[in-house]
Amino acid sequence: MKLRPVLSGAVLVALVAIGLSIPDRAPVAAQAAAACPTPGRPTMKILTVGDSITAGATMTGSVSESYRAELGRLLDQSCVPHEFAVAAVGGVTCNYWSSRMAGLVTTHQPDLILLNCGTNNNLSTATAAQISAFEGTYRALFDTALDLDPDVIMYPSWVQYSSGHGTNGCTTPPGPSPSWLPASEAKVNDAIYRSMLVIDEYGDRVPTWIDYQSIPEGYLDQCGVHPTPGGYDVMGRLAYNTIAPKLGVPLAPLPCGLVGRRPGYSVGHWVPCATMNLNP
Repeated sequence: MKLRPVLSGAVLVALVAIGLSIPDRAPVAAQAAAACPTPGRPTMKILTVGDSITAGATMTGSVSESYRAELGRLLDQSCVPHEFAVAAVGGVTCNYWSSRMAGLVTTHQPDLILLNCGTNNNLSTATAAQISAFEGTYRALFDTALDLDPDVIMYPSWVQYSSGHGTNGCTTPPGPSPSWLPASEAKVNDAIYRSMLVIDEYGDRVPTWIDYQSIPEGYLDQCGVHPTPGGYDVMGRLAYNTIAPKLGVPLAPLPCGLVGRRPGYSVGHWVPCATMNLNP
């Protein structure tokens, strides 16, 4: 596995659209290298697949950031050299990746795939047959990747719940969170769970789920769909802590007072990430 040259911001914008790799930012990598053993680990290639949440819809320089900023920082801190590849298209469903997963795996040859789709799959009024079809589509994404590359490790994600409304100042496309979305997301998460119940079939190649259900509504932007920058920090830490046992590195603290959340239930007490010093 080889490190790739650092690219400019303008080139990074194009990478999300065409799905090419985004390497680490040079200053962060350089700082981490000084404290890390030599020789170190081989570079881990991480493919992140999803929709606008994976793309980083609310962040400045989002195409190179999203939850990858905090995830990458924690990997650097733990002396895990890595490269990110981004396959993220706003508004798409899990079905969008069905005909593309094989190409992504062949092109990027990742060591690790983080899949976060389903927010745009409207299952709020879905029939049993439609829900079953979604489960089959989700499973097929894993079957395709794992069959094509016998060495890749893959993590499914339970999606973060949206608010089902927007507030004053909502500007992020496509606008305020529709009222049906939280109920749909609950069904999506249940379907993802059922589709991966045979997780043991994959052995340690699908170790567990990344659980974004616990992120409170206060970490959403004013439109109630996408995470705020602080919310992306929380996502990054949750992703890192999920893959950390597989990598043999220490867990990161989660001082957010995260609680399990489902539509219609109390969010509980939470502390905004802006006051938590997530990135001192």
